[in-house]
Amino acid sequence: MKVIVSSTGKGVDDPISTVFGRTEFYLLVDTEEFTSESFDNPAVNQSSGAGIQAAQFVLKKNPESVISSSIGPNAYEVLTAGSIPCYTASGGTVRETVEAFNRGELQMMGAANADSHSGMAGNAAAYSASAAGEEAELEVLSARLRDLRGQIAEILQQLDRIKGE
Repeated sequence: MKVIVSSTGKGVDDPISTVFGRTEFYLLVDTEEFTSESFDNPAVNQSSGAGIQAAQFVLKKNPESVISSSIGPNAYEVLTAGSIPCYTASGGTVRETVEAFNRGELQMMGAANADSHSGMAGNAAAYSASAAGEEAELEVLSARLRDLRGQIAEILQQLDRIKGE
């Protein structure tokens, strides 16, 4: 199976990205042979519509699934319209994330888990927030906390559903 993973670098040992539409790179990983091909994200510096453009670019690579920490509503809509399931990853390297996917440990998204335009600061800016001052760092951390709360809510709903079956 071939999956697309949003990444901060071009290799499987690089960390996954915290954003989808404005990630710097996508890795197309063959989950069986563990080979990969990296692609620069053409939408990383878009002034608007990055999620849609990124999702359209990813669809052209013909993945069977997409894995990212967060996907906004516009990108999610494009990917699911293309019948591509999206999975949530919560950190680690691309390799660790794909291994977790292979073990069935990643959660399939039932909806977008990031607000529209949440990646506007860009992936690199999110981790260099200290250079922009404490106020910017607080905003980045608050956004990450909102994303995590959304992921926890999804997990709790699925646990309740499973327990109810």
